[in-house]
Amino acid sequence: MSEEDDRAEILALIHANRIGIWTKNYELWSSCFVHAPYITRWGYNVQGGPFVRRSWDELARRAVSVFAGGGEMPYDANFAHNTTVENLTLRIYGDMAWAAFDQQYPQSGHPGFRGSGLTHELRVFERHEGRWKIAVLGHMGNDGFHDGAAILELDAEGTIHWASAEALRRLEDDDDLVIRNGRLRVRDAACQRRLTAALAWAANVDSGYNSGRGSLPIVQGAGEGLPTRVWWVQVEGGVIYFLMDGQGLTEARLDVAAAIYGLSAGQRRLAGLVADGQSLPDAAREMGISANTAKTHLQRIYDKTGVHTQPALVRVLLSVGMPL
Repeated sequence: MSEEDDRAEILALIHANRIGIWTKNYELWSSCFVHAPYITRWGYNVQGGPFVRRSWDELARRAVSVFAGGGEMPYDANFAHNTTVENLTLRIYGDMAWAAFDQQYPQSGHPGFRGSGLTHELRVFERHEGRWKIAVLGHMGNDGFHDGAAILELDAEGTIHWASAEALRRLEDDDDLVIRNGRLRVRDAACQRRLTAALAWAANVDSGYNSGRGSLPIVQGAGEGLPTRVWWVQVEGGVIYFLMDGQGLTEARLDVAAAIYGLSAGQRRLAGLVADGQSLPDAAREMGISANTAKTHLQRIYDKTGVHTQPALVRVLLSVGMPL
């Protein structure tokens, strides 16, 4: 068999492995692997973090739920047949070979698969009885945001590489955010400077030998007692995201800040409502307290945190570092 034939067979094997898993074809999927104790599948995804699977028996056992029609990986002929292999590096040495490549999946409506659809892949192959098989499978994917997430994937300059349908819908009527020449911009000059600094920070997080992760809030205040807007810049696996509604990040940071600054339950709730964009009168109504009581809560939060305006308060509370 020529090297050209080997390359064609290995590329077909890469596609067959993906087609088998997404079309629930166990025989096809199983035929792609070496059935031996030493085979390994490792990877990372946003939903579950890093994982390692060792031996064919473990891999096959864990795949049972997938092929039984469970919701973990729903049937998807589009994923199976319309995903492209890009940036392929393939090296063949006798009866062993390895490949590093990207897979670009189509946009999908499946719960748990929200993002640009780009994954990074590694394979080690062995030839058994004249046929190439997978001995090691590595996978890294960043998709996994919840349904309806308003999120954009940016570079360090703010250029938009991908945006969710919800983000595009909201941007059409957004008074504060705008797309100019393909880049995300904040109309408020001070907030734009914060966004520029946050993107530079995010790009630097991934500048070293090892990658990093983290998130920074972008807080825009309309004035004392008026609604405050919070956006998040998040970096994960070298990818920069702009979250228009990072409620989970906001709540987690507020919980830590409440513990650090000694906020009471009422003060913590008021801080959460203010950070969620409610005006002080609206927050008071939601809490079932008078406007004066809300003002008293707010003043005590100011005393504990050392700030004197709502925008500054939100920035301080959301800038508290998360425990590892």
